[in-house]
Amino acid sequence: MAGKDEQTRFVIDASVVVPWYLEQSLTPISLLFLQRLEHCQAPGIISAHVSQVLWSYCQEDLLSGAVGAAALRHFRRAMNHKITPSEELADRALEISLDLRLSPPLCLYFALAERQEADLVTAFQPFHEAVRGTAYAGMVTDLRSFL
Repeated sequence: MAGKDEQTRFVIDASVVVPWYLEQSLTPISLLFLQRLEHCQAPGIISAHVSQVLWSYCQEDLLSGAVGAAALRHFRRAMNHKITPSEELADRALEISLDLRLSPPLCLYFALAERQEADLVTAFQPFHEAVRGTAYAGMVTDLRSFL
């Protein structure tokens, strides 16, 4: 497809973003997506998912509140213009959620990947389990496969 390189190639979820800020085994590969952010997109729900993970690390004293807040600010700046409002995806996400038996907020990622004809890149195991043996299996790519 002409111009495909300028378009979204990846929809990323919080499991790709969180290792940008918290040292994890997937941090090196996750940082590749930060460097290639021009090819990435995410639904609006990602902000809530990232802040939830950062909050949980702060609650467990694995991260200071100041560092968590700075990470969230950086995330918002980095993803500027890369976020699709969840409202635009909600109807299709509900349809997908009925097929996959995942909550509609989680299926916003699938709806966006489908709309953008992009791969949903994730390390989130419930996504992999939900699509196994379904028509959606081809749209999900494990973050670990980029190692």
